[in-house]
Amino acid sequence: HNGWERKSLVCQKVHSDVVSGCNLLVQEGPHQSSYLASVSLDGRLLVHTLPFLQDGEDQKRRTFSVPKASTITRLSYLGLGADKNEPLYTLNELRSHSSSDPLACLALTADDAGGRIAFAGGHDDVVFAYGINSACALASVYSHRDAVTGVDLLKRSFANDSIFDSETSTLTKSTHIMVTGSYDATIKVWSVSVASGETVSIDRKPLAEFFDADASIVSVSASEIYGTGLVIAAGCSDGSLMVWLCHKNGSKKVLYKEEAKRGKGSCAAVKWAPGSYLFASFGDGRVASYVLKNDAVRPVSRISVGSPVQCLALVEENLIVGCADGGLRMIPIGEGAHFGMSPQPWKAVNGNAAPSLTSISASRIRENSHDGRIYMCATGAEDGSISIFQLSEAQ
Repeated sequence: HNGWERKSLVCQKVHSDVVSGCNLLVQEGPHQSSYLASVSLDGRLLVHTLPFLQDGEDQKRRTFSVPKASTITRLSYLGLGADKNEPLYTLNELRSHSSSDPLACLALTADDAGGRIAFAGGHDDVVFAYGINSACALASVYSHRDAVTGVDLLKRSFANDSIFDSETSTLTKSTHIMVTGSYDATIKVWSVSVASGETVSIDRKPLAEFFDADASIVSVSASEIYGTGLVIAAGCSDGSLMVWLCHKNGSKKVLYKEEAKRGKGSCAAVKWAPGSYLFASFGDGRVASYVLKNDAVRPVSRISVGSPVQCLALVEENLIVGCADGGLRMIPIGEGAHFGMSPQPWKAVNGNAAPSLTSISASRIRENSHDGRIYMCATGAEDGSISIFQLSEAQ
């Protein structure tokens, strides 16, 4: 592979404790701000606007592919002559919401009228929804008997509309399914309704509960299986990995269980990819891929990156992982989710002290055949810092 180049845009300490979740929202439409939401063990949910992607002339263009006029292209000019790893910008705080207990996980969704809602879970055993435009908490549910450590949201589609018979739900119109995991070793599935004006309601009673995990759950990811139902993966603190199938008729079963092994560390991050592939990362530095086929999950490939992996993001055919040594690795994913090529590393992405990376968010930002691909990434670290940078495919 040609390799990728990293250019730092922001590196700033915004929290006073571990950044447990971050979510980058890059919007390329008119009159839409791009921003970064983050949660931390300091109990705060913060939303920052991105100074290099401000609303205005640039945002009126649907894509970033217009030379010179595009914000990102202009960034490249700004970066000429400057050290690629010297941050160019500072973040502007837009919203701040404080919880009395540490926050441990974050997911973002949208209503159908431009509203943005953050769902955060924490050590008070509650998941709450926060409206970014309305700047207030919108709904909450007392969800578990211990800290909520993972949350994932899926938009209901016509195909999975029938998951869990409507009688079990008191909501008139459920638009999303929320999956939560907790230190109490359970996974729960919830019915959520999101309407315009950042109106949110969460059913008090879970649609389904899973009690098969043997240890505290530290990561969770859910995916829709077209026409069948919901598949849920959970990583546990003892390094075990669980996968369940939640059939649309309400039945549920364990599809896969990878037992804990001594010295394996925790299964800190799990992520479903389109096409029934699952990726998981472990405290012993391993990253593994799995495939779901005919109601069975089987391991496909594994690779070691040399440092405990604490977070991962998936963009196209690249897995970007954040490690305890403060470095980032990009792992190209081959055909059938095989890891054939060696990872590309970057050291100390959250500053020279190389704080351990604890959360990551990444997305592709523009379409331009001449310039190659560009990913925008954000990493949160254990020292409360956030780093935002651009990864450009070398030509």
